[in-house]
Amino acid sequence: MLNRIKDCVDTQLRDQQAGFRKDRSCTDQIATLRIIVEQSIEWNS
Repeated sequence: MLNRIKDCVDTQLRDQQAGFRKDRSCTDQIATLRIIVEQSIEWNS
């Protein structure tokens, strides 16, 4: 039952959503966010 629910939910979530999903970590999300913020600051300078 869990696998059926997981498969259904995984198809509805975007790749950017990583919370409690296999092969995805909060560290990756934080690093991506940091890069985006740094680039935004750089482009607006």
